[in-house]
Order: sequence, then structure tokens, then C-alpha cells
Amino acid sequence: MNTSRLLPSLWASFDRLHGEMDRLLEGWGSDLSLVGAFPLVNVRENADAFFVEAEVPGLTQENLQISVTHRNQVTLQGERHTNDNGSGRWHRRERGFGRFQRVLQLPAPIDADKVEAKLENGLLQLRLPKAEEARPRRIAVKAAE
Repeated sequence: MNTSRLLPSLWASFDRLHGEMDRLLEGWGSDLSLVGAFPLVNVRENADAFFVEAEVPGLTQENLQISVTHRNQVTLQGERHTNDNGSGRWHRRERGFGRFQRVLQLPAPIDADKVEAKLENGLLQLRLPKAEEARPRRIAVKAAE
């Protein structure tokens, strides 16, 4: 078997496969880059507000800062400290520590003056009311006269 003719064909197939995988994963955007993202978040909405839940075990109110920018971006930042006192030997170290920042882009503007935040048992809960112009309006239908 002549491998010199087979190799270019094989590489061309790999290139096509790579291009197809890039095309398929293109719509996933930042979701694939979330490996190791901190804090983990859930974001949902109803007609009036967005709700964010972020897992922040071991953090206190003093370790967290929340800000709203560009009317639709929420930034969670802070610092998670380590319990390393320098003695002993680590066998496994999976929990990260240090400064972090997570920026969430919401699909509609929010009213930053009415944002509510609550931290309880390592769960940060945010209520982010939508700006008035982003809320659905009910239009009354009048009967023809």
C-alpha cells in the first residue's frame, strides 16, 4: 500500500472534520470556556425581572462586590481565601482561591437602583428588575364603533 498518497487524503479529512466541529460549536460561544468558571451561576427571568443564583461557598458579604454596568451587565467579583497555613503536604487541591470576577450579560436593560442581593448559606441571590422600557406592555383592544 502506498502511504504517500493516503496521507494527504487523511489530513484533508481531518481538516474537514476540524472545520465542521468549529462550525457546530460556534453557537455555543462562551459556554465551552466555563470549565473552571467561578462562581457557578443560574440565570432566569420572568416578565418583570432577572434572577441570578451564584454558588459562593465560604464567602461573606465583605468578600463580594456586585455592580451593574452598561444597563445590562452584572459583575460579581471578590476574593476566596485559602485555609493553607503552610504546614503539611497537599494530596489533592481542587478548590480554587484568590480574586475572581464574573461578568454576566443580560438580554435586556435592568433598573440598577432596584437591584436586591441576599447571601445565605453560600448562595448569592440577586433580583434584577427589568428597566421600564424592557417590560412587556399590555395593550387594550377597543371594539369598533
